[in-house]
Amino acid sequence: MSGISAAEDANTTPFNERALELEETGPDTYMSMDLWQPSGNRGVFGGQVIGQALSAAGKTINGPFRCNSVHCYFLAAGTNTQMITYKVRRVRQGTSYCSRLVVAKQGDRVIFMAMASFQRPEPSVLSHQYTMPRVPPPESLVSREAYMRNQKERLNNGPVDEAKIAEYGSLPVESRAVPMPKDKRGLPINAIWLRAKGDMSELGHVHHQCMLAYASDFALLSTAIKPFEMDAPDARYKLGMLVSLDHSVWFHEPFRADEWLLYVMESPRSASGRGLAVGRIYSRDGVLVASTAQEGVARGTDSEPDQKTLEFGNSVAKL
Repeated sequence: MSGISAAEDANTTPFNERALELEETGPDTYMSMDLWQPSGNRGVFGGQVIGQALSAAGKTINGPFRCNSVHCYFLAAGTNTQMITYKVRRVRQGTSYCSRLVVAKQGDRVIFMAMASFQRPEPSVLSHQYTMPRVPPPESLVSREAYMRNQKERLNNGPVDEAKIAEYGSLPVESRAVPMPKDKRGLPINAIWLRAKGDMSELGHVHHQCMLAYASDFALLSTAIKPFEMDAPDARYKLGMLVSLDHSVWFHEPFRADEWLLYVMESPRSASGRGLAVGRIYSRDGVLVASTAQEGVARGTDSEPDQKTLEFGNSVAKL
């Protein structure tokens, strides 16, 4: 992939909406049409549940409102053997803002809840943001699938899992990992370029928000365990469990999910069996279009337990 032009990397194939597609089954009630459970995972992909829940909420919104934030709780692992039902409650319909509560069930079991806020667009003279870090452009980087293969070969920690690589290659989102400078490796930071596969130019903004909500679950929580360098065969720390507890997305500006977006992530804290990670998502021209936060269960073992906390200066977040 290295060295190709932006024109050669153009996103022109048809967009596949299957991952976020919903069937209306009753008043303000919707059912998923597709669920992906990653191989080896105890439940379905959380990002897909977030994207579908936001899509369900958006279907109950009239007028020019756009989602400004969505706050989610994962209550139980979902399975891909039964579709998810999303029931939307119209909590508030205001002039500038409106709110929707989404409850997701499989059978009689509640597995997920989300509160979404929608805002009527308005101008603002108050505007500031963090500057987008300088990183290599996506055209100069390898695909997620090539990166997975290269990592296996570099670490020499087992055979390449071609089935898993093919599984990730079939997803509706593509990503390219940003290499960390040598002085940043092992720090709780991460960055990837990501975009939806296919042309979404004919779709409304809610589709772009739902797809970014879907994609925002990639790589975020794993940033909380990067300092422990668990990939090496002789790693001191071994991962026991890493699953989401909650996830939030704030949408600041309009964007195109089918154009490259830079996702910059950092983890300020892991403790008490939990890890916290936060993220910033930039459009290619440097506009901070969304922010994220996620906490999850993060459990592991230490072959040399000394109970010391790894500490890093605030400057680690600067790539």
